[in-house]
Amino acid sequence: MLATVLGTVAGLGLVTLPAGPAGAAAAACTWQKSVWDLPAGSDQGTIDAYAGERWAIGVSGNRPWLGGGLSNPHATLWDNGKVALRLDGDVPHLRDVNASGLIVGDTVVNDEFVAVTVDHDGTTHTLPGDPAWDGYDAWAVNDRGDIVGWGGTDLKPQIVVWPASAPATYRVLPAPGVMHIQDMDNQGRIIAQGTYNVGSVVWDTDGQWRELESGGAPYAIRDGRVVGSPDSVNTVAEWTARGALVRTIGDGAISAMAIGGNGTVGGNRFVGSQRHAVLWRDGVVSDPLTTVAAGFALQGLSNDEKTLVGIEAKRPTEYRCS
Repeated sequence: MLATVLGTVAGLGLVTLPAGPAGAAAAACTWQKSVWDLPAGSDQGTIDAYAGERWAIGVSGNRPWLGGGLSNPHATLWDNGKVALRLDGDVPHLRDVNASGLIVGDTVVNDEFVAVTVDHDGTTHTLPGDPAWDGYDAWAVNDRGDIVGWGGTDLKPQIVVWPASAPATYRVLPAPGVMHIQDMDNQGRIIAQGTYNVGSVVWDTDGQWRELESGGAPYAIRDGRVVGSPDSVNTVAEWTARGALVRTIGDGAISAMAIGGNGTVGGNRFVGSQRHAVLWRDGVVSDPLTTVAAGFALQGLSNDEKTLVGIEAKRPTEYRCS
């Protein structure tokens, strides 16, 4: 079966952010906690993707007896913290969701992965692919409706884009090798984490891939800005859409996970020996999130930068600015 791949398009450079008191406004927040609902019979959950407003997807299930992942796991869709869909079987897998609630992922047909979109009632719609492929999958979708995934064979994996502007069609992008697709911004730029054979890359809007300067693992891209973890301990980084390193942030930083609509970066860092969520702006802490519990692991930041989404006590949880 084909290994997971990545690819697509990245941007023209680091976007100039509007001046303003975004950091000061964030620092003035008192963050109020809300624990998301879980389906009946579940006691734990994870978040795999957050669309920046109402929709999020992940997995709900039960506490495992001997550690490891969830037992009885099922793909789950949340709408403003309420369960909107929980799938009954192992497939389809839910990989990403956009601001309109369009879900993408894969199902299994004749022992092969097939890329699909998924309705809120669980109905799947197959995306087109090449019959010669061993299988194919959809891994990310942007708010425009563009979808990116992989297709091909074990010997020749390829990055595949299903453009919103041309429904029922796809195109194949050049790729350096087997990769893990991580994110796509609303202009169609794509980031992927490298595997054993290549470093992490970004695809610009010219359709060409470029490796991230100084290496590392990208987690999010927005308007041509890439954030993630470089190849160094307790540091996060920002790159341009052409892969050029803009800055690194130390001071105990662990991960940069998301970029808000005003350019604030959300992530996690060590404060002493404890892990804390944090917001950065232009490379410095704009809000230390002192009213957010130390056990909260930030995974998403809303478009208006007033909602933090993550996991706390093994439950999907949000904090809202008040």
